[in-house]
Amino acid sequence: MNSSLRAVPATPFTPDSLRRCLPPFGFHQHLPRDPLLQAYRSYYGLDFEQQHAGLKVHLGQVSVGGFDIAVQSFCPRNARGTVFVVHGYYDHVGVFNHVIRALLDSQFAVMTFDLPGHGMSSGARATIHNFHQYQPVLHKVIGLAEGHLPAPWHFVGQSTGSAIISEYLLQHSDLPRRLRFSSAVLFAPLVRPVNWWFNQHLHTVVSRFRDYIPRKFAHSTNDRAFHRFQLTADPLQPRYLSAQWLGALKQWIPFIERHDPLALPVLIVQGQADETVDWRFNTRLLQDKFPRAELFTLPAMRHQIANEAQAFRSQVFVRMIRFLRQHS
Repeated sequence: MNSSLRAVPATPFTPDSLRRCLPPFGFHQHLPRDPLLQAYRSYYGLDFEQQHAGLKVHLGQVSVGGFDIAVQSFCPRNARGTVFVVHGYYDHVGVFNHVIRALLDSQFAVMTFDLPGHGMSSGARATIHNFHQYQPVLHKVIGLAEGHLPAPWHFVGQSTGSAIISEYLLQHSDLPRRLRFSSAVLFAPLVRPVNWWFNQHLHTVVSRFRDYIPRKFAHSTNDRAFHRFQLTADPLQPRYLSAQWLGALKQWIPFIERHDPLALPVLIVQGQADETVDWRFNTRLLQDKFPRAELFTLPAMRHQIANEAQAFRSQVFVRMIRFLRQHS
């Protein structure tokens, strides 16, 4: 865990308080100097300009699909390309500082955002009515980067972020020449969660009576310090599982299973100790959908790859950077 992730801040961040400080996103805008936003950036270790001279940083919000989406970009000098980073369920950009730092250290620009209902973005916490609602948000963020961030472009996603990326890519299976992306890296990609056959029937019963279920903070990483941080010191972590989100996932899975394959270079990174997703099923399905996919596994690695223990994270990041450079 980054040393900048400390105890709960004196003035706890809330999605609403942070969002009120955000200007409209624009590459012509200077980095906002609002004290609360500066405290947020320092707390989550996103103030990378301290280590990267000449780094251009942009932070703001954009309205799309009924949501106000918090968007951040980081562009180092002489960037070799751009990586669009999409976080997972319950997560937000603040807990992806390790991934962003690894990319910046390798001279990649980064464009990233908080999903609806996550982090600084608006929306009921960790809730979505339909998984397809993520696509207009992703399209909008990609459109913002046009003419501002260098090609080639790549994706990196974690879990639900990987699902959103997979849908975006597979929508181009019949028109691959229109695809702007050169490759994608999928960490612990979500298609089916673990024990899916049981849980979808349980959802059918429970959703009749409850909209939210108290979240169980499972040990999804071998980094105990990060697990404690999620549990006790991250004010932007949702505390409930949305039954509506599970229902949206249930409708989305058959849709993604029906898509035609796309021959794009994809790196699937998977921990074999992952107890969050049905990784055996998911990796097989995604290797069928992306025939050029490479699979990189580590036996003891868990689900939260972006925040795994240093020993795992360093191996993953070396593999990720090598793959991105190979396809730049």
